[in-house]
Amino acid sequence: MRWIISLLFFTFYGCSNLPSNISMESPIYKTDNIEFYYDLTHKKENTVYTEHRIFNQMEKIIENAEEFIVMDVFLFNNLYNASEFNFPKVSSGIKKALIKKKKENKDIKIYFITDEINTFYGVYNTIELEELEKTGIVVILTDLTETNGANKVYSTFWKYFFSWFGTGGGGWLTNPFSPEAPKVTIRAYLKLINLKGNHRKVLVTEKEVLVTSANPHSASGYHSNIGFKFDGGIINSVVESEKAVGELSGIKMDLPTVKFHNKGKYKIQLLTEGKIGNILDRDIDNAKSGDEIYIGMFYLGDKVIVKKLIGAAKRGVKVRLILDENKEAFGMKKTGIPNKVTGKKLIDKSKGKIEVKWYRSSGEQYHTKLVVVKTSDKMIVNGGSANLTKRNIRDYTLDTNIRVVAPLNSRLAIDVDEYFEMLWNDDRDTYIMGKEKLENGYISNKILYDIQNISGFSTY
Repeated sequence: MRWIISLLFFTFYGCSNLPSNISMESPIYKTDNIEFYYDLTHKKENTVYTEHRIFNQMEKIIENAEEFIVMDVFLFNNLYNASEFNFPKVSSGIKKALIKKKKENKDIKIYFITDEINTFYGVYNTIELEELEKTGIVVILTDLTETNGANKVYSTFWKYFFSWFGTGGGGWLTNPFSPEAPKVTIRAYLKLINLKGNHRKVLVTEKEVLVTSANPHSASGYHSNIGFKFDGGIINSVVESEKAVGELSGIKMDLPTVKFHNKGKYKIQLLTEGKIGNILDRDIDNAKSGDEIYIGMFYLGDKVIVKKLIGAAKRGVKVRLILDENKEAFGMKKTGIPNKVTGKKLIDKSKGKIEVKWYRSSGEQYHTKLVVVKTSDKMIVNGGSANLTKRNIRDYTLDTNIRVVAPLNSRLAIDVDEYFEMLWNDDRDTYIMGKEKLENGYISNKILYDIQNISGFSTY
């Protein structure tokens, strides 16, 4: 009997931990070169305006590379319901830039890493990925079999009992990307329910790095995002973190070590997966009365972060948040979870000390992932691909952020401040909406939020 119980325990709770070289907290490097970028979409007099800066930088970085390019992005396809939406062909632009670079310089090493969701877990291939491979670019579909699933029971069960059957073959179920896309199999949906993902958004060359919240994905082309471009010795840590993803998928990436000075006014550090949450916990806990925390975020669902923000506000820290309404997802309507639940909790538990405002979207998402802690003499900036959710910052999905300590009078600190204050102090209601009625449907949303948090069956 005892061995049967042991076998069942192993079967249902035996998920592997993340490999040691995945969840990374790099050394602290120094540089003088960090630039902040943002994309915004807003509506004015029934006309929607989109300001693209991040995707333009991606193309410039690709163009300037000479020795190698590693691009690691979550979503990369042109699949959407063309009969209802007209999105910018963002994926095509990046694809063309990579192919052009490879044709101009046959010796350059280019690795393109992405999540299996783009092929719906191997059911089909996409034109974009096929064209990259034909040019000699190494395409890596991230194998997340050995990583943690937020729902360990289901993920382990799937790994030992369903994974052997594969996902390919004749599909007959509707593709969630688009009804015009290839049909998919029930086995692919069973793999999807693991809710694992390589959610990183990184572009690195021998010269510079871009870490961003933006997917070069056509249906995400109107989302509002942020990004950071930088150089220095941290390039080597970024490369090592991407090599680890390659190793997960059985690919050894042949990339050189980059030599750089380690001087400058900015202290910069690479954080991935659970290390993002660990450092955010520490920085919020260290904020004192008179300090300030401001956040721009697509998903705020992590209960630990919510509790720590409430504690900070009670200590006298000024806390402000701009959140997405969580109502839109590529044309599909959502319930407002988790932000409507966590937003109300922050306001209520802090007795109004925490201020929350809502981004006025026009069918797109406020997809930013930015946390800032300001003290009397410095600004700590933490941003990249990670939402403030258990999945993103507690060692489940793969994510990449950077943490920068910047002098208050530095260009970076001023630019980040101006970005947030421009949105927060929007007196024309261009970006920010009026106060949301968070009481509407709160109880049912709260119950669903708690169930999803406990079970792990959620996108946050």
